[in-house]
Parts: sequence; structure tokens; C-alpha cells
Amino acid sequence: MELELLLFFLGMIGFYRAGEFEARDGGTKHGFLWAGLSALVSGIKYAIIGLGWPSWLLVQAGLFIGIAAARVLIEDRENR
Repeated sequence: MELELLLFFLGMIGFYRAGEFEARDGGTKHGFLWAGLSALVSGIKYAIIGLGWPSWLLVQAGLFIGIAAARVLIEDRENR
């Protein structure tokens, strides 16, 4: 249980920092949104999938890829 909590907070902190880092040049800050999404997918993972830290890592990587894909689509739409 301690490892799951550690990973839960580690993911939230990591995604919060990534969202703040993206806004370093005056863009919109997404830290709280990204941290919330990390918490949501971590909670769903632990409630439904279970398993251990490798599955947590895959879920977080999937979230990262999903955020990146959404950002590409949004920026592409804005640049048209």
C-alpha cells in the first residue's frame, strides 16, 4: 500500500511540474489539470486493474502520450 501511495503522489507531482514547465514562456499553466488527470488514471488503475508498479508506469506513459497528442491537435488547429 505504501508503494501505491508513493507512486500516486510521484505521478501527481511529476505531471504538475511538467504542466508548469510547459508554461515557462508565458503559456497557459496546466499543472493542476495534469496532476488531476494523473491522480484520476492512477485511481482507476488501482481500483480496476490492480497489479503492480509496471502497470502504473504504463498507465502514466499512456497519459503522457495522450496529453502530447491532444496538445499537437490543439496547436495544429490554432495554427490554421
